[in-house]
Amino acid sequence: MSTAIIRFHLIVFIKFLNVLIFFTIFLSASCARKPEFVFHNKQKILMGTVFEIKVFVDRKKFPPKRFEKIVQNAFLEIERLEKQMSEWIPDSPVSKISAAAGLRPVRVPEESLEVIKTALSVSSETGGAFDISFKPLGKLWNVKKRKIPPDKEEIKEALRLIGYENIVLDEKKGTVYLKKKGMSIGLGGIAKGYAAGKAAKVLKEKGIENFIINAGGDLYFSGSKNGKFWTTGIKNPDGGFFVKLKIKTDCAVATSGNYERFFIYKGKRYHHIIDARSGYPAYGLKSVTVISKNPALADAYATSFFILGYEKSLDIVRKKKDLAFIMVTEEGNILKSANFENMAAPLTWVSTGVL
Repeated sequence: MSTAIIRFHLIVFIKFLNVLIFFTIFLSASCARKPEFVFHNKQKILMGTVFEIKVFVDRKKFPPKRFEKIVQNAFLEIERLEKQMSEWIPDSPVSKISAAAGLRPVRVPEESLEVIKTALSVSSETGGAFDISFKPLGKLWNVKKRKIPPDKEEIKEALRLIGYENIVLDEKKGTVYLKKKGMSIGLGGIAKGYAAGKAAKVLKEKGIENFIINAGGDLYFSGSKNGKFWTTGIKNPDGGFFVKLKIKTDCAVATSGNYERFFIYKGKRYHHIIDARSGYPAYGLKSVTVISKNPALADAYATSFFILGYEKSLDIVRKKKDLAFIMVTEEGNILKSANFENMAAPLTWVSTGVL
């Protein structure tokens, strides 16, 4: 057989092979199973509130039984942390710290130590607007039961037992000590977010990337809905929303507002967001929503920023690229940090003004 004929047959064979490969790929792609996306969700009462985990997954990869098993592990992680950090469990490390106030340091687990260290850092940064030794004042201002504000002497006595400067954390020894007898701490303003972050880690380790964790109103968002943004809103206590948002990145969103827990006395509203420095409720805003990459910080800064107001909060945010806020004034105007829309974009504005 001549060289020309061999070359001809070789060219024909190669073309045939290319066509065969093309059709094989085409058929494989045609036969490939398209994802069937569904929502699964589960709730459980933990840390004194309702935790809800909602996921957006391929039904075939994550059928209900597999989801149930994964979400149960996430809830177990939250429950494990609750046993460490709850002030309502008598033998928890946090309760033991309060019981030993003015007497001796208490050794605590590494994670509790981490949360307390973070809380003290926020306290220092905000000048005490956030303070985990707030508990005596919170107990005094129990707005669910009160009809009149406490008197000045009661507030003065409670303030005597408050002050993050009197919390001594020894990282080397792994201990926490409250200097004054009668002091106590509560991690409710930071532990829920921390626990949500740990639960998120459990979900991601099992391959679930798209989900929302709702920790009693504090939200953690991850991923999207097949490319569509997760959405949330800032509630208007008079009905509807001040603004609706699409979440552009994995982050935590927490809101502090003066409209859910309060009482009216002589025409004045007394709400539950108390300035631990003065002993009285903070005024000037209706709500503050904070977005943070770190879920432990969102709630802590939301409370702090409500107390600090716009300018001082802005000073803090300017130093932190992964932290942003949006505020609603008592007049209904909206104030936001310049970086807010890097993390969440407004879908609709429903306020009287945007500044």
